[in-house]
Amino acid sequence: MNLQSIILVILHQCERLLDSNPFYCCTDAIMKYIEVIWEKRCIKKMAIESETDNSETVASNVTILKCLQEKGIYYKQVIGKGTFSSVRCAWHSEMKKNVALKIIDTSSNSDFIVRFLPREKIIVQQLNHANIIKNFEIINEEPYVCFVQEYAMHGDLLQKIKKNNWIDEDEGRFYFRQLIEALTYLKSISIAHRDIKCENVLLDSCDNVKLGDFGFARFMKADEVSHTFCGSRAYVAPELLRSYPYNGFLADIWSTGILLYVMVTGFMPYDDRNIDKMLEKQLQHRITFPRRRNLSAEVKELIYAMVHPVPLKRRPYDEIIKSSWLADIKYELRTEPFSQNSDKITS
Repeated sequence: MNLQSIILVILHQCERLLDSNPFYCCTDAIMKYIEVIWEKRCIKKMAIESETDNSETVASNVTILKCLQEKGIYYKQVIGKGTFSSVRCAWHSEMKKNVALKIIDTSSNSDFIVRFLPREKIIVQQLNHANIIKNFEIINEEPYVCFVQEYAMHGDLLQKIKKNNWIDEDEGRFYFRQLIEALTYLKSISIAHRDIKCENVLLDSCDNVKLGDFGFARFMKADEVSHTFCGSRAYVAPELLRSYPYNGFLADIWSTGILLYVMVTGFMPYDDRNIDKMLEKQLQHRITFPRRRNLSAEVKELIYAMVHPVPLKRRPYDEIIKSSWLADIKYELRTEPFSQNSDKITS
């Protein structure tokens, strides 16, 4: 076999390795081949995935790609898309693990980019909690801002609910206890999330909760109010729907109550296709539960207490933890995927 044939065989093997994470076990020579192949693949993918054929857009994409590769970060699949951003899974060769890349295009100079992105960049660097997505680094490469973050292998809570139709109360208590712990921590450092929903509650490889997406988050004093509409209509508190000034922490409690309802029933409590009717039910403090789920009185009472139309009457986090539904549930972290015999770290 001549040298060219040997090289072709090596390249072919490198191609086969790309769908795994081979970087930590390759020789430098093979690593160089892999990097070349990976770069070509990524450039081709970005050109295909680009929403426009504009050469400037493709050039910008290639620029951020090369910037990341210089840091040993290699694109994999797209795992989420937003109006101004995309989220990709990537391999971080220095940390030797998968990470999530939240890449935001700032070229639009939209209200979101101007007002919210600077806040998000500050806030994510302040966060340090086991149930909140960790931000490792922020890379600025005009016109992109890239957040290099912890990768949640098991997707988000909504995906899990859709897969199983709903989450039973026993498992739901575990998730909800962790979520309340994360929200309690945020309040302790004066941060309101303002976009609590199932899609923003992620799950790691051991099914621990990882609260993410701080795009609408802001620092707030306990008695401070906001005026900007943030979040998804199906989850936001009635004061936001009415365009009233609102307290971000109390609005988060409402949204968390809606999330709990969705988790244990598999349904939304209100039909957001008709805002007027939805708002009418909310202000009357009306909420119905599907009989087929056979929910406990304790979880119904907790949800009802969290979605009170009067913000100051909503159940605060410390009382949620003491509620009859959660009172016997210790805060704990799983160290292996969920099973009846999973090892846990308690505190």
